[in-house]
Amino acid sequence: MPAPQPNAATPGIATGLRIAFCVFAVGMAFLHTFVSFRGLRSEAGMDHAQLGRELARTGALTTKVVRPYAWAQLEENGVTPDAWAFDETFRPPLPTLLWAAAFKPLERWWDYSPQGESVVYLLDRVIACSGVLFLLWAIFLTHGAARSLFDDKVAAVAAACLVVSAPLWDLAVDGSPLMLVFLEVAMAFRIWVAARVAIEEDESPTGWLLLLGVVSAALVMTQWMAVWLVLGLVASVAFFMPGHRKMASVVGLFPAFALGIWCWRSMQITGDPLGAAKAFFQVLVVGGNVDLLQRDLGMRAPGVQVDFLVRNLGIHWQAQLGQSVALAGTVIPALVGLFSFMHGFRRPEVSDARWMAALVMLGALIGAGFLGLREDAADDANLYLVMVPMMATLGSAMLLIWWSRFRGSVIGFWNQWGFAVLAIGLTALPLIVRLPSQLKVGLTMAGRQFPHWPPYVPDRVEVVGRLVEGKEVVFSDAPWFVAWYADVPAVWVPERRSDFYSLRDKLSANGTPAAGVVVTPVSGRQAYVGDLFTGSYSEWPDLILRGPMLAFDKAFLPDPEFPYKVPLPLVAFPIGERENLGIFMVFYTDKPRLPER
Repeated sequence: MPAPQPNAATPGIATGLRIAFCVFAVGMAFLHTFVSFRGLRSEAGMDHAQLGRELARTGALTTKVVRPYAWAQLEENGVTPDAWAFDETFRPPLPTLLWAAAFKPLERWWDYSPQGESVVYLLDRVIACSGVLFLLWAIFLTHGAARSLFDDKVAAVAAACLVVSAPLWDLAVDGSPLMLVFLEVAMAFRIWVAARVAIEEDESPTGWLLLLGVVSAALVMTQWMAVWLVLGLVASVAFFMPGHRKMASVVGLFPAFALGIWCWRSMQITGDPLGAAKAFFQVLVVGGNVDLLQRDLGMRAPGVQVDFLVRNLGIHWQAQLGQSVALAGTVIPALVGLFSFMHGFRRPEVSDARWMAALVMLGALIGAGFLGLREDAADDANLYLVMVPMMATLGSAMLLIWWSRFRGSVIGFWNQWGFAVLAIGLTALPLIVRLPSQLKVGLTMAGRQFPHWPPYVPDRVEVVGRLVEGKEVVFSDAPWFVAWYADVPAVWVPERRSDFYSLRDKLSANGTPAAGVVVTPVSGRQAYVGDLFTGSYSEWPDLILRGPMLAFDKAFLPDPEFPYKVPLPLVAFPIGERENLGIFMVFYTDKPRLPER
């Protein structure tokens, strides 16, 4: 890397820029949590949120999202499942513990009441505030790592690009546990850099590496996919901590111990050390759809087919290559950071940090390749997005190197900061385009922002909690959504009709009868209409299509044996000249119902 150029900015100007940066970051945090916030969007985020509320309420790690796969595991272990006290063995516990601690002092606001001035759930806003704090903390840690490896200029560009990235702010307020993983990866990078610099300065890195082990344990307890990142971290200590490579086993001991405790608990509840999370790990080994497997009451899984896995891996990587800009959160230096793997840095700590990032990226690549991702950056398993802090650091350094070689005879500010203007400007483009409309809508609508529709309208599903009676539960294609906002146990609609009837009878026998089925656009979210008859909800087209078809006076009746024939509209839109109503979110029940309160 070339020798740093003298900084053209005076100390007073530098201080002013830092203050402006902090004001901008705080302003963006305020905007996204109190002006433009529309509620949670993440499936895993809603699931962890309802888990946290249940933990704060009961002191036990139970869930109101009932997965048929988990139900079958409990029965196989000789346990009679209780939908109102269903032990959670699918989600990692750390986000749940954090939300439980945050929700406990807010008990008076646990009930969601959208009838007031705001339709935004207060606990949603608590989660969003936590998310933006995680983001700001991650930016601070990234700035520190960049300063240790390079200089103030590289650190400033990396931090500025992170703070103007629109997808990162969206992630911060979505409620996704991926935001916590984002912070933990930034923390791991900062600690790893501190340990490697300590070695160069003839100091002991033991304390830093022990701290890295703690962060690694936090990673695997936040998101199961983070196991791949931890493998990369452990390997980087083994290969790139000269004189202290044996510490890799100590670093790996922390996550192994945390996983061991969780596996012991799952074994006691389900008889399987992986618990309901076994469905997730089965998909990594045999392929398939993890959502579909969780809806399987028979717990069937195909055998391992190596040729299928290899083909699937190639297909996923090809798709992810095309999505690279979205998956990287549109942070330009993060994309440029890939070129740092081919650059020979002279300082050994910088060179080793590059290889550390490469190993962690390899872990992310393998994990995301096996699982596959959705087509946008909102996927709760998008490990590429959590790589952005370290890749932005390396990419900012590469941009400075390229700029120093190709800037020509230009002098003055452009000579010193031209690369920064280009990097920050291009990264900020989506934010610049969206910010005026966000401000206008947010200030105009105040607390009645339009929700994330489709598929979610929280203030409409809340009424389901007031329609059920006693210990009744509901089925749904979006159980995380119903459980969080309606605060009622929601059973994920099984893949097969026969399993639905079997599970309904078991619920009734256990004293928790089913009140009906809540259908949302989640089950109808298909690329083509024909996919409704061949996709994951192929046995339920009558429920999915009946609501929209009512607008055309078409009697798309459910199966004659289906007991819930009364449709209670939750979200309806007028269609056609006669303004017939198409029901796009509906509660199918067995009788007319009125809210209890």
